[in-house]
Amino acid sequence: MIRRLARNAEGTTAVEFALTAPFFIVLVFSIGQYGLFLWTRLGLQHAVDLSARCASLMQTTCPDTGSTQAYAVSQAYGLNIDPSVFSVSKDACGQNVTAAYTYTIAIPFLPSMPVNIAATSCFPTY
Repeated sequence: MIRRLARNAEGTTAVEFALTAPFFIVLVFSIGQYGLFLWTRLGLQHAVDLSARCASLMQTTCPDTGSTQAYAVSQAYGLNIDPSVFSVSKDACGQNVTAAYTYTIAIPFLPSMPVNIAATSCFPTY
């Protein structure tokens, strides 16, 4: 009886799948979250670059800090960002726009991890 049970391989596939599935799920979701993180980072940098240019060159569109922040939010395509994330200042290099944003990475079976994203851009004033 014991020899017969030792040779029986029924159910081993299900056991192997149960042992390895969490690792594959974490791997797939990690790749997706990393892609979303990069998309958020690039969207934030894009918004900062264009709003620094707007503050420097387009005085009718971005005459003050509030309108420059609103312009930055409009240029952060697909991101739901508060205007207070962006700060505008006039530095030696020209119009300087910086952004500080906290992105939360959420992967199944792991605790959520906040990651700080910072972007800055300075455009010369002519």
